[in-house]
Amino acid sequence: MTQNKRDRFNRILIQKEVADRPLVSAWRHFIEAERDSAALAAATVAFQRQYDWDFVKINPRTTYYAEAWGNEYDYEAYDGVVPATLKARIGQASDLRRITARTAEEPSFKEQLDVISRVRQALGPDVPIVQTLFSPLAVLEYLSGHRTLAAYRPAVRSATPLPDLLAAAPEDAHAALQAITDTLVNYVKAALEAGADGIFYAVLGQARDGYLTESEYESFGRTYDLKLLQAIAPTPVILHTCGPEAHPERFADYPISALHWADLAQGNPGLQQGEQWLDGRVAMGGVDERLFSEASSVELITKQAQLAIEQLRNRPFILSAGCGVPLNTADEALKALRAAVES
Repeated sequence: MTQNKRDRFNRILIQKEVADRPLVSAWRHFIEAERDSAALAAATVAFQRQYDWDFVKINPRTTYYAEAWGNEYDYEAYDGVVPATLKARIGQASDLRRITARTAEEPSFKEQLDVISRVRQALGPDVPIVQTLFSPLAVLEYLSGHRTLAAYRPAVRSATPLPDLLAAAPEDAHAALQAITDTLVNYVKAALEAGADGIFYAVLGQARDGYLTESEYESFGRTYDLKLLQAIAPTPVILHTCGPEAHPERFADYPISALHWADLAQGNPGLQQGEQWLDGRVAMGGVDERLFSEASSVELITKQAQLAIEQLRNRPFILSAGCGVPLNTADEALKALRAAVES
């Protein structure tokens, strides 16, 4: 029996059961609109209406979390989808003590709550909405003036200030991370009240080989991931670990609904391999996001999507690209992804 979007979303992400077909969604940044809540909401709604995704993943600007603590950015100078940093709240280890809890009344948070509310009002109750949230450790890295590793950028440990910060003042780092966690928990609750149905929780590329050590992530990453996720349970959560060698298996025991990784990227397990350790969590992925900027890749997108659907045919599954699609994504590529679940 054919199900509507909300029924399908609830069955797959909440009940963890097979639906009439997999969920499918894609998302991209709208950097020309992302500093204005009305403009970002309008762009998000238009994208949804054009492609009819099973759920909307709101894609805010990458810096809005750090802005809540005072980071400043040059929005006329983007490197990809991230604006250049003008002012970072943390310049040295002693600055960690400046990171205290904030409320959902911070302007950057209120702006995103307005986006959620506008999208919900425009699309009505039947389209599930998922808001993007960076992990506390990812927010801390942004507060130190460095964009957190994502996508296919190389994992260079010496490029990030995090290892030195964490080693120089571990107690202050833990206190800062707790303050960020408390803030994000309150913000998530406000986002749900504004109309969100779930959270897309991005640890980005901090679990990648060569970046942070496993022990560093265990102490400063996992600790606060779990505190946040346990505090917002039973909210549906899709966890995203970004790029190649992203170790999705390390997150399989988290209290989450689905686990999203670039299953076709170097060093990552495939979707079928994930069944060995997912332990009831829903797999999400199937298509290489790098294909979407080329109209000539439509045939390969269709092939990858159909293979992923076949591999997970008798399991709850979310078909998507391995990450956000590029700014220059081709219309034909997105239509091919959407059409794959209907064939």
